[in-house]
Amino acid sequence: MKRHSPIVASTPPAFGGSSAIGAAVAEVEPPPLPDQPLVVGRANPNPQPAKASAAGTLKKVSFGAGLLKKTDTKTAYPVMPAVRDSAAVVDRIIERTAQLDALTGALETDKAELKSMALPHYFTVNHGRHEVPSSISCHGTVPDHEVLVCFQNRYSLLPDESALVPILGGDLDNYFRQSFSLKINGDKLPEENTQKLMDELQALFAKYGATDAIEVKEGVKPVAEFHAARHIGLSVEKNLALDAVCPIIAMVKIKGRK
Repeated sequence: MKRHSPIVASTPPAFGGSSAIGAAVAEVEPPPLPDQPLVVGRANPNPQPAKASAAGTLKKVSFGAGLLKKTDTKTAYPVMPAVRDSAAVVDRIIERTAQLDALTGALETDKAELKSMALPHYFTVNHGRHEVPSSISCHGTVPDHEVLVCFQNRYSLLPDESALVPILGGDLDNYFRQSFSLKINGDKLPEENTQKLMDELQALFAKYGATDAIEVKEGVKPVAEFHAARHIGLSVEKNLALDAVCPIIAMVKIKGRK
């Protein structure tokens, strides 16, 4: 029987190229979808996005609803219709609040000025006394006008002791000490074991690779007896110099005095 050779269709010439008998049929890639570029060298030029994991969500830490911040949006409240002279009352509230804010600022300025005037007298009159009154009485031109400048046993935390050394020198340890916190109150730790405790705590966090999780806040603050001891052990000049560095917290009391 006479055998016939199979006939393989050749592709038509493209871009001026030539076809060859016996060559495989060329595969033509489909054109890209609209607005999607052709990706050269891939079997599928427009791959579908990867499917989500079986769970469909990321693994997250769950927080209580009270800890999550809500979107800062302005709430739409129902508007009250005009009732009698309600609009005039609203105007008075706005205007008087502005006046009150202005008066409050002026009042705070006057109080700060009076505190600075009373401070030298406070240190002078109490120098050498162990029992120190909490306040200085200040009188106005009107007979029954009196206010008290109260000097509280409260002081600002200093970042370090550098500004104190020129004033106190070798007496620094008698009046000031280090204060720090590690999400705990460092002031309440036993002083004799504080360093050992801190070393062990840091070693514990280092063991678990969590040293970056420790947040330390430290500074310098007066010792517990400082508020009374300063009047006995320090001169008026040194107390004034110290106040410029570590000011005493003071307030002006107006009400309650007759």
